Amino acid sequence: MKKLDRTGEIHITNEGYSIEIIIYNNKRDCTIKFQNGVIIKNREYKDIVDGRIKNPYHPSVYGVGYYSIGKYVTKIKSIKQKNYQTWVGMLQRGYSQEYKDKFSTYQDVRVCEEWHNFQNFAKWYEENYVEGFVLDKDILFKGNKIYSPETCCFVPQEINSIFIKSKNNLTMGITKRVNKFIIRIGKYNTIVYLGTYNTFEEAFVILKKEKEKYIKEVAEVWKSKISFKIYEAMLKYEV
Repeated sequence: MKKLDRTGEIHITNEGYSIEIIIYNNKRDCTIKFQNGVIIKNREYKDIVDGRIKNPYHPSVYGVGYYSIGKYVTKIKSIKQKNYQTWVGMLQRGYSQEYKDKFSTYQDVRVCEEWHNFQNFAKWYEENYVEGFVLDKDILFKGNKIYSPETCCFVPQEINSIFIKSKNNLTMGITKRVNKFIIRIGKYNTIVYLGTYNTFEEAFVILKKEKEKYIKEVAEVWKSKISFKIYEAMLKYEV
């Protein structure tokens, strides 16, 4: 009996890509090529026919993120990996309008093109992650709006929370009540009252002084566990 050969067949995936079977060993072992030249081996014929073959370069995560081809996987035994969860969360902050509408300080935040590729981000993650720390984009460069290898670092949650921005200055430790301005600042998981002032300018001077003092205190507490560049950035940080 002549061996069945489906080489040359063209199919369309559920993502809308044209693929060609370039090697057909049997129904459980096919090599296919996407229209953009990407080649994937060891795919079952039924998945090809049903359109279930995924293009690793398809921007399936918030319209920009793609998985690419490499050693890093998103799940192990159905358990989502930390690098993947961090990557998705970062893309959500950069490209989910629903998220931006809820947290307005992220309106102008974006992710560098290099990190749209999961493999690139996962490699950086592996080289820089510290157990228990969280991703931060605000400490090394004040006012930064871009997640990138140059601007991001991993820090303890205690440090990260200090630099989380509020919607506006009046909610960043200063509350207006009638014609007065009340200052409260979070320090070591406690809200500390710093007084009531007649003008916003007076209140802001006090808040700035106390916030910068607190950042330096926390930097000293974590000095032995964070990198020198993070420590130095905290000492120089100005509100």
